[in-house]
Amino acid sequence: MERRQGPRRDHQNRPRQFPEKIEGRPGGSWKLRCGFRRLQELKTKPPNEVLMILSSPETRFKEALEDHDHDSTMIALMLRCIAKALECESQRQGTIDLLTMLESSYFVEFRILYFMLDLQDTHEMKKNTKLIKDIMSLLIAFAQTIPQYTQTPFRLFSASENIISKLKSLGFLESDLEQAFETFMEYRNGMLKSKPRKSSKEKQLERADEIEPDNDFREIPVCPQIVDVAVGLNQSPFLRRNKENGGYRDLDHYLDVQFRLLREDFISPLRDGIQEYIGTLHNTGQVKRLQDLRIYHNVQIISPICDQSGLAYRICFDADKLKRVQWESSKRLIYGSLVCLSRDSFHTMLFASVTNRDTTMLGKGIVDLRFENTHNEMAALPRDARFVMAETTAYFEAYKHVLLGLQNMRRIPFEKYIVRCETSEIKPPLYLRVRRANYDLRPLIDHDIVLHGERTSNNLAIPVSRGQNYKFSLPSARFENINIMDPNKWPSADQLSLDDSQFKAVQRALTNEFVITQGPPGTGKTYIGLKIVKALLHNHKAWNTSVEGAVDHRPMLIVCYTNHALDQFLEGILQFYQGDILRVGGRSSSELLKNHNLKTHRTKMRQSREIHRNITREAGRIGWELKTIKEEINTIAKQIEIAERELIHEDYLQPFMGPYYNELVQGFQQYVHHHIPSVSLKKIRNSSAIVEWLGYGKILQFEHGHTEVRQEQLRLDPNEVFNQNVALPENLDEQVNVVDDVDRMVEMRQIEEEDEFDVSYLGDRRQSEFEEAFAKLQTRAQAIALNVSDIGNNVNEGGWQIAARQKGNLKNKIRRELRSTNRMTELDFQNMQRVGIDVWRLSEREKWRLYRYWTYKFCNSYRDKIRNKEAEYEEKTLRLKEIKLQEDQQIMRMATVIGMTTTGAAKYQSILQEIGPKIIVVEEAAEVLEAHIITTLSHNCEHLILIGDHKQLKPNPTVYKLAKDYNLDLSLFERMVKNGMECDCLKFQHRMRPTISKMMKIIYPELQDHPIVEKYPEVKGISDNMYFVHHEYPESNDEEQTSHSNLYEAKYIVALCRYLKLQGYKAEQITILTLYSGQLFQLKKLMPRHEFEGTRITVVDNFQGEENDIILLSTVRSNNEGKIGFLKIENRVCVALSRAKYGFYVIGNLELIAENSDLWGKVVNHAKNENLYGEGLHLYCQNHPNDAGIHATEPEDFKKAPGGGCSKPCESRLPCGHTCSKVCHVIDANHEDYKCRKPCQKRVCDMNSHKCKQMCYERCQKCEIPVSKKLSCGHVQQVPCSTPSHQFKCMAKCEILLLCGHKGQVLCGQQHTESCLNTVKKRFQCGHSANVRCFEKNSVVCSRACGKELSCGHVCTGTCGKCLNGRLHVGCKKKCGRILVCGHICSDNCSQCPPCLKPCNNRCVHSRCTQTCGKICVKCVEKCTWTCKHFKCTKRCFEPCDRPRCSRPCPKILLCKHRCIGICGEPCPNKCRICNRDEITEIFFGKEDEDDALFVQLEDCGHIFEVTGLDHFIDTFGKEEGNEDASIKLIECPKCKTLIRRNMRYGNEVKKAVLDIEKVKEKITGDRMRIQRMRNDIPDKIKALARRNPSDAKAIREIYDKLFEMNVDENTLSAVTNQIEFLKAIEEIEKDFEIEIIHTDLKQMVKQYCLTDLTFFRSWVLAIRKYFTEQELMDAKDEIHRLQSFQQFIICSDRIFLRFGRVDNVLETSLNLLKCGKKLNQDDKEYIKAVFKYLKKKYPASGLGVSEDEKVQIVNAMGGRKGHWFKCPNGHFYVIGDCGGATMESTCPECKATIGGGSHRLRSDNQFAGEMDGAQHPAWSEAANLANYPEFRF
Repeated sequence: MERRQGPRRDHQNRPRQFPEKIEGRPGGSWKLRCGFRRLQELKTKPPNEVLMILSSPETRFKEALEDHDHDSTMIALMLRCIAKALECESQRQGTIDLLTMLESSYFVEFRILYFMLDLQDTHEMKKNTKLIKDIMSLLIAFAQTIPQYTQTPFRLFSASENIISKLKSLGFLESDLEQAFETFMEYRNGMLKSKPRKSSKEKQLERADEIEPDNDFREIPVCPQIVDVAVGLNQSPFLRRNKENGGYRDLDHYLDVQFRLLREDFISPLRDGIQEYIGTLHNTGQVKRLQDLRIYHNVQIISPICDQSGLAYRICFDADKLKRVQWESSKRLIYGSLVCLSRDSFHTMLFASVTNRDTTMLGKGIVDLRFENTHNEMAALPRDARFVMAETTAYFEAYKHVLLGLQNMRRIPFEKYIVRCETSEIKPPLYLRVRRANYDLRPLIDHDIVLHGERTSNNLAIPVSRGQNYKFSLPSARFENINIMDPNKWPSADQLSLDDSQFKAVQRALTNEFVITQGPPGTGKTYIGLKIVKALLHNHKAWNTSVEGAVDHRPMLIVCYTNHALDQFLEGILQFYQGDILRVGGRSSSELLKNHNLKTHRTKMRQSREIHRNITREAGRIGWELKTIKEEINTIAKQIEIAERELIHEDYLQPFMGPYYNELVQGFQQYVHHHIPSVSLKKIRNSSAIVEWLGYGKILQFEHGHTEVRQEQLRLDPNEVFNQNVALPENLDEQVNVVDDVDRMVEMRQIEEEDEFDVSYLGDRRQSEFEEAFAKLQTRAQAIALNVSDIGNNVNEGGWQIAARQKGNLKNKIRRELRSTNRMTELDFQNMQRVGIDVWRLSEREKWRLYRYWTYKFCNSYRDKIRNKEAEYEEKTLRLKEIKLQEDQQIMRMATVIGMTTTGAAKYQSILQEIGPKIIVVEEAAEVLEAHIITTLSHNCEHLILIGDHKQLKPNPTVYKLAKDYNLDLSLFERMVKNGMECDCLKFQHRMRPTISKMMKIIYPELQDHPIVEKYPEVKGISDNMYFVHHEYPESNDEEQTSHSNLYEAKYIVALCRYLKLQGYKAEQITILTLYSGQLFQLKKLMPRHEFEGTRITVVDNFQGEENDIILLSTVRSNNEGKIGFLKIENRVCVALSRAKYGFYVIGNLELIAENSDLWGKVVNHAKNENLYGEGLHLYCQNHPNDAGIHATEPEDFKKAPGGGCSKPCESRLPCGHTCSKVCHVIDANHEDYKCRKPCQKRVCDMNSHKCKQMCYERCQKCEIPVSKKLSCGHVQQVPCSTPSHQFKCMAKCEILLLCGHKGQVLCGQQHTESCLNTVKKRFQCGHSANVRCFEKNSVVCSRACGKELSCGHVCTGTCGKCLNGRLHVGCKKKCGRILVCGHICSDNCSQCPPCLKPCNNRCVHSRCTQTCGKICVKCVEKCTWTCKHFKCTKRCFEPCDRPRCSRPCPKILLCKHRCIGICGEPCPNKCRICNRDEITEIFFGKEDEDDALFVQLEDCGHIFEVTGLDHFIDTFGKEEGNEDASIKLIECPKCKTLIRRNMRYGNEVKKAVLDIEKVKEKITGDRMRIQRMRNDIPDKIKALARRNPSDAKAIREIYDKLFEMNVDENTLSAVTNQIEFLKAIEEIEKDFEIEIIHTDLKQMVKQYCLTDLTFFRSWVLAIRKYFTEQELMDAKDEIHRLQSFQQFIICSDRIFLRFGRVDNVLETSLNLLKCGKKLNQDDKEYIKAVFKYLKKKYPASGLGVSEDEKVQIVNAMGGRKGHWFKCPNGHFYVIGDCGGATMESTCPECKATIGGGSHRLRSDNQFAGEMDGAQHPAWSEAANLANYPEFRF
């Protein structure tokens, strides 16, 4: 049916805006990003992904909302996607962004409204029921999230109300649509109606449980409000008790109670503390130490700070009175603590939490806070406002997540049990009710079976496989497929290795949907928990399958209270399960879980690009935006911080000083010039006039001879006390480690280590970041005139010659002045200027007031610059956090098991709601606040298993009153027990020896011992395995730590611990427990690390769930007031009493404790009845057990057994015959490790007077007493007695001469070496000389700089030796710096520029090139989108357009009602000719001021130009006359030179330039066919080389393989080919040297010069390189020519010498040229060439003294037969005729030597002369004769 078009609003014709250029931002229509097809795909995706895409500016969904042409199908599709996005609960900022976009959109205001108004037909209503549901979802989201925008939702509501009424009357209204409508009705009524105020009488009854609250808890802000804590508002908070028995009325009642109690738990300490502070301040004028609050004075907000969590503010406070605080161990200002700042006695206030706790900065009074107030509220604060800050240790972040989770809950699983407490019947899990599933329990019987999970992620560290075939035992086979709900089908308890109570617990846990299992100490809670998890994991298909039978993968969630317990539980799972286990939280100390941490998976998935591209793209975009804003804010914030804490230089204050800048500076210079002429002008200029003016300078104070600062400047207020000499213990690093409350609190609070999203792929910014940091340091150094922070730190204080205490006073004086708010007003400053007061004559007070006025103006100017940026940064940080949560959600969905602490579950509760774990196992459930568990439960949870013990530690609220009066410490676990839910209590304990467990039956009457505990060994050295030591020594109080300590107990415990170690116990077997952190630090001082390393010392709360062999418990409390504090808490006492296995020892004022605690009374009476109570331990000696022993009542009594035994001497006789000299000792009682330290009595040589000088335990050494002996060399030396004379090394000087002629520099007895260390002078081939060691003279190379100019024009940076005397230069290391064809600057070394490796910037309206710049771009084959009403291009995107440019004006009307100034079909410029006349008519091309001028806006940079001028500029770009060197480049903006890539009007010019660039790229990278041929040819060439030289072939093959691991181009292939050719040339030269060379000197020359140079050249050739530079090719060619010339020279010289016995003198010059090792220049080459020509003519190769032509004529004259020529002994040639065989002897006609031979055998002194006719064999037989004629070979 037809739909009405709504009225077009003005903003629809709004000109297109051009945001800042963002990499990857697409151009073109919104339909490309969120058109019909894209939305069809989107509606099938998860809600979080849909929301991320729709809310992103990249999607351009906002433009889609403003389109007028949507049909009904598109409207329905858009609504479906919007409704799907609003289902996401984990992206609040994304939801706000989307709703804000929708609220003012045409789509919501008109399209939906008219669509609904047109739904009149009943059939149409029924047909569009889903669409109406989506509209209701949108309306509910508006009402929930932005209720202030009520107008639009109510208009839609009116239209929908009619439709709902009609459907209801006709009976067609579906229940879920009706429920959604009623939900919105509630919101509507809540927004329209005001809440009635309650009477004062009702407020008095608000604590009563039946009173209803006067407001909805969902409307209460989570963050504290002024009304919650303000002084003078006597309103008690509305609270109701947590119900111990019975159920709640409904879910809202239950959630309301939990919410209000939890919120009050962190607000109450703040409110009560502030009221106590104000009360004591008004009554006495002084503030005592408060119970729940810490107060900080003179607090100032310095500047904003950008960090990973968002926008924080750096504040400073007065730390002078906190000098004694040890910040490392103090609970003050720890991460997450809530603080409140006020400047009006807490009538108004600001709330914040600690974000960064740097103990060094805290000592200086600086901390970073994150405020909960709006940015407008923060911006409105006066710059010099001073606050009082109150701190409570409540961890606000954890409260916030849980409270928000409670507010967002509309339904919870197991409401029947949790809310209504209907616990009489517990159903099986839903997944067992809807589908009958049989379980395989074989893994519970066969304990050694390790399960393997099915992989859901490719990144997890442990390799797992699918479809494992487990090898189960035969007894377990019958339990492979059993009905889990039938108890008779189960294996027995013995088969499962469980006792009866454990068996029942496991059985109930697997068959009930809500399970509570109580495990008293040592009964195996974790053990059965792991059994349950193992069964569920092996049968995962039972609970990971939907009703329809499809796979519904949902992870199992494991929740623990502490990180330690979580690590233990997950490590237990790892022992039997190898699969996708994910630990969420960064505080794990487990090495086994290192590869299972969320951060590890996050890093791996980012590196492998498995994170969804929408997440990556959005995070990258926002990350870069944040980086820019952060740099700007932090730079300015640093300036503000400097101004607040240091003295600023006058040059930076000049803009605010008016005329006083010149007066100050010139006045200072003139005064010094006239009164102190000795001061140089340079020193004056380097000094700060403002520091001198304030009286803290170095010139005006010290140049007059004063050596001290004026005393009035150092005088402090009498009320201020500075304790600057508080010394920390010198051996702090030597003390043993303790685990205190601060460690525990920080561990619980810091869930995950923050890490920035990896945006490194967007570019390497390290260098620029370094430069920015360096620039900031320089700016800081210039801005500070006097660094107040460094006064007294001995840092660059030049001239400050004052005492240390005076420096401290001076520093505090200046600090106090800087903090003061007493400054001049604007009126005061103007009056000063009007009157003309001389600033140098002002009093010190007025000077400071004026200085503070200047800095006030200075800081305000900077604050104004960043005010708008702060809110933007906060918003984008919040959005980035949400995106990171989506990243984490993607990782979590892939896991099978997720482990979290309760704090981590609070942070990720929105993600858990979306993931929806079906099974949740909570360990330590009795310690967890109920609200924490509830918010962990998702709607999909079908199975909840709670394991814990409510009789041990309970939840620990911050406010004791809420625990006592309102049951806030009642856990869900305990509440279910009290409401009658069946609870399986484990009965058999496996930890404590019977003596200890007997005491525990006071708490657990049914507790029984497992037989294993009866076999424990007795504690050694102490008569009793458990004992209670009573004393009455008083305790000490630590007001700062709000804790207690007892020095007597600490000393006794330390002495006992030392004694136990002497009994042979390891330090790891002993744990010291206490209930007070003050006692921890008392123990730490007494326990050196080297002695007690390994002994764990911790508070009881940190030891829950753990055990040790021996436990020492210090109770601490001992006073006259009867106060026992934490000892009253029975749960903690239960934990403390039940941790020991073998031995348990308690020390304390036990009578006091027993009198004030019923439980302690029972425990102490039990100890007395068992004779385990007294004033000291009875110690016995294991070596003398029948002695009386020692009664240790004092710490000093343990010293009576210094060796752990007794005070008797040890009487053991040692194997050496001596008696043990130690006191009675237990360790090493058999003396196996004992070392007797008495003198040895053995004789070690034949001389009676020589005895062993070692200790008895040491091995006897040979006699070393010196005696005179004559050595084999003839010298007489003093030789050790036991050393034979021939083995002794003579110490006389050596007289032997080395081969070099030098005398040896070693001693006579030392080994003689040929390496002479004398220094000699060596002259290198290059002509340089140097002093070298004698043995190095043949190997060392010249180290002088080469200095020759290379072909690239740079000077060679190598040395003479490395460059082989200029023959083979080292590569040029200069940066190239050339501009490549793509426009980037070459960053490689000077060489043939390689293909550009930077990201390619080529793009079109459809997409962008994703390759590197040097690669040829893939052509875009999409259809061209350049179209208007008059012309349309029909080509593909990469082809030149076939349409002309349109010159008609754009018909659109702008928002301002004026006509668009653009061109038809082009994007509308964002400027108006009327509204922006000055900008538009600014002359650039010349026609801008004409009335009919039209304009084009370039998308790439946003500049606007007159169209005809720009057309002409583009058409003539790069075609200027006479510009012959014009380079190929893209067209660019005439103003900013930005390259134009996306403008359609000039698309042809862009495409032409891109095509030219592509051709150049192709030429650089090489033709593909040619590259392929070279790829195929190179292996063949390597094979051919292998036949000639295998080693060279192997080396070049390795080079080839390494290069081809990466992409290669034609240059690289050419380089490899050149290397092969060079190696061939080397091999040819070496081959010729293999011939026999007769001349000895020539042989030496070949070895010394030729072969050595060839070796160097080969190694140079075989270096890995991607290309040969022009210089390298030229050097290689010249070196080959030189070596070939040398080769010819050697062969020629040898031949001449062989024939004539001498060498021609003409060769001497050539020899010198070749031997000198220098590169041959052109003249040298020509000369050598001429020499060889001369030698060839004078000494032909034949050796006949005739030319070659004459030789040929002679051979032909002899008939042309081969093999008949021979040589006499002197080398004269002769011929043997006939067959060529020697048959007779004769004489040589030349020298008369005998020639010839007999029997066809040549004389031995004659030689065959094949060189005469080229024959290879003498022709003495027919067969040999045939070999001389190759044409006859077969």
